[in-house]
Amino acid sequence: MTSDPLVVSRPAEIRAVLADSRFTVDPVPRPPFALTVAWLRGAVGRFTEGSMHAERRAAGVAVLAELDPGALRAEAFRLASRDIAPAPCPPEQVPVLVLAIALGVRAEDGPSAVRAVAAIAPAYLPGVGAGPGEEESRDVADQGLVELSRLLGDPSSERLAVLAGLLAQAYAPTVALVRGALAAAATRFPAGGGTTPAKSRPAEAWSVEELLDETLRHDPPVRTLRRRTPGDGRIVVLDVTEAGRDPQALPDRDLPRAGGEAEYLTFGAGPRACPGRHVALALAAGTIEAATR
Repeated sequence: MTSDPLVVSRPAEIRAVLADSRFTVDPVPRPPFALTVAWLRGAVGRFTEGSMHAERRAAGVAVLAELDPGALRAEAFRLASRDIAPAPCPPEQVPVLVLAIALGVRAEDGPSAVRAVAAIAPAYLPGVGAGPGEEESRDVADQGLVELSRLLGDPSSERLAVLAGLLAQAYAPTVALVRGALAAAATRFPAGGGTTPAKSRPAEAWSVEELLDETLRHDPPVRTLRRRTPGDGRIVVLDVTEAGRDPQALPDRDLPRAGGEAEYLTFGAGPRACPGRHVALALAAGTIEAATR
């Protein structure tokens, strides 16, 4: 068995791997209940397979189904507006602020919840966000989970796993998505793709959807996904960044897309596709719209 990872970067091949249940994630054992990130990682669906993954994913989907993406977008716009002083948090953290409040944190406690989630996230998804590694941040992350549980009203362990898992999974990707879109607004990538600044086009001519599209294609918030091959357990690295630059990665802009939107590989695909995709895009859109007006 070779230890060298297999890198896949063609969009169709990535989709095939993600659709094939024989390619698995690395499972995380569930320790006894404790307010630690080790427990949280073992209690969510992301790091499980089979019926357990399906059951835990369904619990998260049920919570997300209660949220109104339009209302979330409007609230993100309001909280990211320059009219609010002092700002409750940096613009890139507004999506998590709005999501935390929507999941049950009191509005006045929202900034504290964001700080708690920011402490949890590097240990929950090591290597995805900026900051110290999992080993160095464990104590800080565990304290963040203690605080987040308090701010959520100390729900049952099963409920806490769902809510904290959604927030922890949303943090680094939404921060990166907002930052990337604001950088795209500053450099004004051309609407047709590529990385050459469109100097003749004013930044205000960009729509939020175009900024998100350019970011998701050229600077995706989740740059790689990992699976293990059936049989020998070889690591497969799915390079969604490179795939996004493939002309065949997405349908033509002028053609109808599934659900009215492009299917970006940074959100995954198949049975483990991100269930919060529409919520994340709505929160990012409201934030970016306010920050670029």
